Amino acid sequence: MSITEEKIKKLASENPTSNWKEKVAFRKENKAWLKKSSRIALRVLDVLDEKRWNQTDLAKELGVTRQQVSKLVKGQNDFKLSTITQLEKALGIQLQAILADGEFVMSEEMIQERVNQGVTDYHRKWMMTQQYFALKNQKSDPQTVMAVESTTEDEYALAG
Repeated sequence: MSITEEKIKKLASENPTSNWKEKVAFRKENKAWLKKSSRIALRVLDVLDEKRWNQTDLAKELGVTRQQVSKLVKGQNDFKLSTITQLEKALGIQLQAILADGEFVMSEEMIQERVNQGVTDYHRKWMMTQQYFALKNQKSDPQTVMAVESTTEDEYALAG
């Protein structure tokens, strides 16, 4: 055996074996709660930023060590309901909502989009109603012919 081969074998024996397969299997098996845990952790981090708190401040508020808070915000913690309740109380937020069948959570953006669509629909219907009444109240004469002026593209663009 050459010196190079001996060095490679020595290096390989010194390095610990990788357990990447076990980590992948764990992530696959626990995908659902890991996803929820990550979302909770991100929400907690967002609120810490809003309040201008660090992990130490949250640890003091919860009565735990900074290391425990660090584990919580990594997004790989299987949260207990008691832990979630403590976080909600300390941060003044709601992290979990129980929804009945057919209920769903809407973001502020979704609500604003629906409001804007409703306002747009209302204005469209109002304009159509006004046009209807204007036409209804006109005295029509079979001899009258409507003439439409042609507009330039610039005027059309300004009108829109």
